[in-house]
Amino acid sequence: MNRFLFLIDKYKFGIIAVFAAYMFLFVYLQMKSYTQYFPITPFHQGPTLEKEEEIELEPEQVEVSPEMAGNIKNMSRDKNDARERSYENYSSNKSANQVEQSVKDYEKKLFEEAGGDKERKKIQEQMDQQKKQANSAPKKVVTPAKTGGDKAYAGNVMVEWSLSNRNPHQNNNYFVRNPGYTCGYGSNGVVAISIKVNQNGDVTSAEYQGDRSSGANSCMIEQALKYAKMSRFMYSGSAPSSQIGSITYRFVSQ
Repeated sequence: MNRFLFLIDKYKFGIIAVFAAYMFLFVYLQMKSYTQYFPITPFHQGPTLEKEEEIELEPEQVEVSPEMAGNIKNMSRDKNDARERSYENYSSNKSANQVEQSVKDYEKKLFEEAGGDKERKKIQEQMDQQKKQANSAPKKVVTPAKTGGDKAYAGNVMVEWSLSNRNPHQNNNYFVRNPGYTCGYGSNGVVAISIKVNQNGDVTSAEYQGDRSSGANSCMIEQALKYAKMSRFMYSGSAPSSQIGSITYRFVSQ
């Protein structure tokens, strides 16, 4: 054994040289053996579709969902708006007097339902305190409210909400905005969103209602939830701390 190790140590450089020569020869022969070229089709030369003859559709061949039929206005509307409906001379907002009167009627109803003078006094103190906090809060710069009118639009609208005895912030429908054109081609349908609103008018949660929606895709649902959470309603000290309502969005393909 010692003699074998001695011979390896004695001729180690020769062994390394032979092994290196063998590896070089092997690589060289392998490189020389591949002399045939294989053509590769460029990536841009793939299968193509032949141009088909264009088909002209008649108006009666175009199917439109019932929700999207008719003229749709790019505007918001209160589903519970009790004003007379009209296709002409309408306004998207209630007048300031109408809003003030509806709030007074609602508060009067709550006072009448509350039992005894002591309970009514307690409710009044809570309302006064909440109004004081709201008035002391920093004011945001917003779009001026539009002048209201005596009639509401009678046709289809792209945004329709329902929140009992509540109106958009500053009685301006701008605060319940419209995402109906944000999803592009092929986005036609209706998305219903259930919302919860606090007394300050902020939307605290929004949830997709699939059973009341139709033709909704992922983009439409995502945008509807986003815009619902951005909505804001009027402050109401007499409203529940978490009032349940809904907003329905109609999306129109571009």
